[in-house]
Amino acid sequence: MIGAVLFLFPLVTGMLSKAQSVDTLTGDLRGSFEPDALIQTRTDMNTVQAMADQLQAETLPALPNALGMPPEQFQGFMSENFPDVASGIGQLDTILPKFQGLVTGLETQAPNFRSADQIPTNFLPSTTVPYLFLVPGAVLFVLAGGALVLGRNPARSGLSRVALLVTVATGVVFVIAPLILSVPAKTQAVDDLTAAFGPIFTDEGVAAVRSDMDVIQKMSDQLQAETAPALAEALRMDPTQFQSFMGQNFPAVAAGMGQLNDILPRFQALVAGMEQNVDNFQAAASIPTATQPTTTLTWWLIVPGIALIVLGGLGIPATRHAESRTTPRERTLQGV
Repeated sequence: MIGAVLFLFPLVTGMLSKAQSVDTLTGDLRGSFEPDALIQTRTDMNTVQAMADQLQAETLPALPNALGMPPEQFQGFMSENFPDVASGIGQLDTILPKFQGLVTGLETQAPNFRSADQIPTNFLPSTTVPYLFLVPGAVLFVLAGGALVLGRNPARSGLSRVALLVTVATGVVFVIAPLILSVPAKTQAVDDLTAAFGPIFTDEGVAAVRSDMDVIQKMSDQLQAETAPALAEALRMDPTQFQSFMGQNFPAVAAGMGQLNDILPRFQALVAGMEQNVDNFQAAASIPTATQPTTTLTWWLIVPGIALIVLGGLGIPATRHAESRTTPRERTLQGV
């Protein structure tokens, strides 16, 4: 019975496809959680934030005077001629805190990701997890069936004892292996990870991130291709003079603009990875089922293991007793 339950468990819960989703998800996002990548992402975020802060607090208030325009006229000029820049700047205070939260989430959850990425071990992929139930379950089921059919013959009672010894050994493995492999800690890491990123890894959550990313990208594209050259012309400066002017007076803005073409592709890759893995994340979050946390996998190993040890341990003395009841004459006839 226990063998059948272990065999059916991954099939009924869809664990085969879910484990493949986990493997794809971790493979696609692993690079984002590498220490060097996290440092780069934080540096990029800080650069963009510093640029946005100085742009709003110093650059934009100073430009109307430099151009000889009242502030209201300057705002109208920007909206009419550079709508993507005007729209993006107007949403920076809303968008950037969301990306700050995302970057902080990556940093905070990196240890949990690395722990979850080692299920079942650091050298075996997640796709092996279902077979930790399927293979022992099939072996136990076959042994139990063989012992039930052949074990009725006293001459073959040894088969029953072998089956029970294998049962006990399997139970010991099921109890000890989760502890050796740190399954409780790893599955808790999975639950913490899915709880932290669950609101984002939905169709609506990822669509919102994509929308914000598009706003920033359009603002950057128009700022570099149209706005900066137009401002340089209005200030009667050539590109070199304008860059020098920005670097001296607004260094954070100048530094940010100079790095946007490197920074934004990295964020675009992160957002694209999220978009591609919404379904995989949802599947991973539903292991073993949508209503049970991943930590219950530990008990799906330990509880059957204890049951196998107890039942097998009780059955072994019974087989010895059955052998002892075989009479000498029966043994002689069996040998003929």
